[in-house]
Amino acid sequence: MHRDSESVAHKDKDPLVRGSSLNWIHATSKRVSEAYRRAFTGLPREIWFLAIVMLINRSGTMVLPFLSLYVHQELGFDPTWSGMMIVAYGLGSCLGTFLGGIATERWGAIRVQIGSLFGNAIGFILLAQMTSYVAFALTLFLVSIVSDAFRPANSVSVTELSTPESHRQAFTLNRLAINLGFTIGPALGGVLATISYPLLFWIDGITCGFAGMAMWYLLGGKNLVQHASRSSDLARGSSPWRDRPYLLFLGFTLLTYSVFFQLMATYPLFLKEEYGLNEWKIGLLFGLNTIIVVLFEMLLVDTLRGLSPIKIIAWGSFFMCEGFAMLSFGQGLAFAVLSALIYTLGEMLAMPQGFAFVASFGEESSRSRYMGAYSTIIAMAFVVGPLLGAWCYGIHHYLFWTLCLPAGVIVLLGMQSPLAQPRRPRVG
Repeated sequence: MHRDSESVAHKDKDPLVRGSSLNWIHATSKRVSEAYRRAFTGLPREIWFLAIVMLINRSGTMVLPFLSLYVHQELGFDPTWSGMMIVAYGLGSCLGTFLGGIATERWGAIRVQIGSLFGNAIGFILLAQMTSYVAFALTLFLVSIVSDAFRPANSVSVTELSTPESHRQAFTLNRLAINLGFTIGPALGGVLATISYPLLFWIDGITCGFAGMAMWYLLGGKNLVQHASRSSDLARGSSPWRDRPYLLFLGFTLLTYSVFFQLMATYPLFLKEEYGLNEWKIGLLFGLNTIIVVLFEMLLVDTLRGLSPIKIIAWGSFFMCEGFAMLSFGQGLAFAVLSALIYTLGEMLAMPQGFAFVASFGEESSRSRYMGAYSTIIAMAFVVGPLLGAWCYGIHHYLFWTLCLPAGVIVLLGMQSPLAQPRRPRVG
């Protein structure tokens, strides 16, 4: 036994063994750094400008995460009515994304985004002045319309300012900026909320104004050429609402996102009541999701380059559903972490590919309509998902997660069905 210990100790001190370990670590780190470098290179500088604007904008996201707490604790609304504020925001979001697609066709993507950001700056500051239920709900509804008109316009900009071969990479960089912003904004908002809740509205509005000025300075000139070249083709564009394969794809998207948006509805409540997790542990799960996306999503998209986008979206949607379905089969923090890892993997597979895949539907002149329809369905899921989750939770706390099991299979098979394939695929 003594000789064996000496042998192990001698082996550990062997410079050849130690050198080979260091060489392996160096080679591995070099391969990883090269992969990250490749994942982030080759994009036009305008795409980086868009990501900078998105980072500024999302870093000020403070109102929505604390909205229900604000209207309940500061304005004194009943918790049930406080929840209806989220519904009001979601309904405005649906209308905003729909109108945003139309506005993008008429006035151009950059102009719509600038207008949305400046409109948000004014809207959030006005919202802080509203104290009655009706005035607050109406103002919130209008703010959400202006806010989410940004989405389809931003997606069109990402598509137009990148090459078809780099669409997935460009959308992934955009999501990276969003996730980094969401890491900063709510965390800072939590600190500011302890000082003054109305301060959240002012900071959110000011950052929207800064983002609008940044887009004006960096990309304002891009809009004129693109808009002029597109305006003559508007009449010829096809409608996404008459494109049957696209509508089927939207149906599966609505189902997937209705599951995913439980993160802002029944998911934290379930973890607290059934898994016995306190607030900081629940926050840890949200933080884990964001950190994984920021660190690995760009690398994952680059690794999967060349594979069929719809298959990646289908499997990603499957993992999102099954990650939540897992909650029905375990207990405790460790199992919740495993569930989070699975649905986060699904998110990284499906979400950055989604908008790139939408570019394969319709003619180029109707791209903003297709982007607008896709954004509208996602906004609709923000309303449908929480309402459906709350209804299922009232029947049985495990019901919704159990339904996620077959939902994942339906989405996996349905999205890959020939009926859901684009008629005129382009490289994306």
